[in-house]
Amino acid sequence: MTKPHLLYVAFAFPPSSASSVYRCTAVANEFVNSGWDVTVLTLDAGIWAEMAGTDKGLVDAIDPRIKVVHISDGGAEEPARRDIRRYSRLRIQAPYVWKELYRRRSRKGFPEDFHALWHKPASEAAHDIHRSKPVDLVMASASPYVSFKVARDLPGVPYVLDYRDTWFFSPFTGEEIFSTTSERGLIEEAYLADALQVWYVNSPIRDMYAKRHPGVADKMRMVPNGFDAQPGHARPAVEATQSPRFGYLGTLQYATVPLTEFLAGWDMAFGPATPAAAEAVFRGKLTPSGLVPPEVLEIFESGIHTGLSYDGPISKREVTGFYRDMDALLLILAPGKFVTGGKTAEYLATGLPIVSIHDMESAATALLKDYPLWFPAKDLSAESIAVALEACAKELADPDPQRWADAWDYGQQFERTATLRPAIHELRGLIGSGNPADDATTDRSAS
Repeated sequence: MTKPHLLYVAFAFPPSSASSVYRCTAVANEFVNSGWDVTVLTLDAGIWAEMAGTDKGLVDAIDPRIKVVHISDGGAEEPARRDIRRYSRLRIQAPYVWKELYRRRSRKGFPEDFHALWHKPASEAAHDIHRSKPVDLVMASASPYVSFKVARDLPGVPYVLDYRDTWFFSPFTGEEIFSTTSERGLIEEAYLADALQVWYVNSPIRDMYAKRHPGVADKMRMVPNGFDAQPGHARPAVEATQSPRFGYLGTLQYATVPLTEFLAGWDMAFGPATPAAAEAVFRGKLTPSGLVPPEVLEIFESGIHTGLSYDGPISKREVTGFYRDMDALLLILAPGKFVTGGKTAEYLATGLPIVSIHDMESAATALLKDYPLWFPAKDLSAESIAVALEACAKELADPDPQRWADAWDYGQQFERTATLRPAIHELRGLIGSGNPADDATTDRSAS
């Protein structure tokens, strides 16, 4: 039987170190492992070095059977590129005017700032790929949402929309960004109506979309994030310590997470006036782009907060070693009940104690609430955060081996393939064994 061919549209893919690449890489790999031929359509790899940064170690995680097609951004990332040799005189002398004019030009073909410019090169490449090897299914990962427009550009080929985020509402507040009768609202409604399936990363987001678009709710699936086991992934040793090392791994996004609240709680629990000793080691980026104001770095370098340190970005190849060196983990998330956090499942899979500093209404709570080594701050006051940190330190000083064993067992259920495999199997049944484009003539590319 001929293998079905998946075209996977993923704006960010290794070597990009953008947070979305973990899910995108895992999805592409699992389609291959499930018997598909996979072609990934993504951004030119060289551009990421000027923006979010790159991680060569992530490239090693791509299944060698996957064909990756890197194409031009079409100018979509020009505002984020840092090579001043590219700058026009207008951009240098009037940067805000230049950016506004550029934004308006970018939205002429699709209502998304800047990223809409990727549509033309991406659509042309998708057609080239389809002519070379007929595509049976397109999957598009968003944001940016122009990827969804690309997914519709192959006449008659069914497509799946993978929402890593929310489009019509804010994941932090739940506030509507655009109405159903707006330009974007009508586009999104059409995209959902024509989709074979729609994937969401958690139930609260899916439920919001099902409420807004009840007519297509039967197409909506919850396909959560998970952890990708790396070499060295193993049950942690249960050893008592009076000087615990707490670790944070990921993109901190200091402007949106409760960092100030955490620092107040940390100082209350482990500051100079307390007899306890502890370390808090942060690894990863402090913003998606990696650019950080000096005053933020000063938080970690000033010595004001005892035991606090920032050790910079980390390669995928170093992640297992980082967890092995930590005694417990800090889960600091932006507010909002629709926020799961990309690292939540990975944290659970380590089997280490987790201290939660986030809104308890967060979608992450649903994953954590039955974890035996969960130490949540009941609210974001310094007192509550200090209590959670101290409770975790108490467990580390006198660990319960059975509790740790149960935590490890609980965490392993979040291995990503456990949810991806049945979802991909369902898609295989929906498209059948032939090429659906053979019998279809509908052209959706005008939308």
